[in-house]
Amino acid sequence: MTDKDLQEQMAQFEAARITAPVELSPQAVGQIVAVHDGTDQDASVDALAAAMAERAAVKLQTITPRVTDEDAAVAELLAAAGKGDVLVVPSPFGRDYLAEGQLSLSTTIDLVLAKSEAAICVVRAPVEDAVETIMHPLVALQIDRHHKVQATSLALTFAKNGGEILLLSTVDPHNRVRDEELLARNLDPGDLSPEVLSGLATARAAALTAELQRHAGDWDLTPMVHFALGDTVELTLEENENRKGLLVAGRDPDARSEEAQRARRLVLASSSPVLLV
Repeated sequence: MTDKDLQEQMAQFEAARITAPVELSPQAVGQIVAVHDGTDQDASVDALAAAMAERAAVKLQTITPRVTDEDAAVAELLAAAGKGDVLVVPSPFGRDYLAEGQLSLSTTIDLVLAKSEAAICVVRAPVEDAVETIMHPLVALQIDRHHKVQATSLALTFAKNGGEILLLSTVDPHNRVRDEELLARNLDPGDLSPEVLSGLATARAAALTAELQRHAGDWDLTPMVHFALGDTVELTLEENENRKGLLVAGRDPDARSEEAQRARRLVLASSSPVLLV
């Protein structure tokens, strides 16, 4: 048996091992908090927040933090929403998206992403139909694999009762750093065939897929799962280019982590709203 054959067998074994069952259900939401900053994003913030509040059947609150005082604004945002809530924020905060949206998230948003216990919905370009957007979420499972169940659960909250949820599972064969899950088990993705890598991508979503299919009728939604090889952020953006749904992903509060950097790349490059859980 060659080294490559052994690597392939190990990868297939790993694919079988990471399909442990999970329990999945729509996440309860405490409240939706819409954040105004007086920019061109206020209307989109209002539309998305109202749609989320209606879909989750919870209270909607609107706040207007002090844009000129960054420390005060961050404190107000952290105080407005906690664990179980969804904070709908414009980015960049205090500056028009059309002018600076692809250059910066703003320091205020970076700090809120690092410190808030709430789920953060980062609003980007203007949204044509807020209800359709949040009813068709795309969950990028490998942006932060440690929070993929939580991300899927919150996406279900907005997709149930008539929506469609898409899970995107990826493996990046070209970047060693971004596939620490394989490297931790001495599996170099560069040494594996596309067929085995596809099998791993499938395996990573298998448990969530099984749960979605089992409960799709109960939750009245259409479940979809796509598998792809390549850069997770780029694949997520490509998959959502025509779909234009709400992007949903896990979020690591440690801004230095690879997961946090992937999430930040996703938000900065996306024109669709991104919900980080």
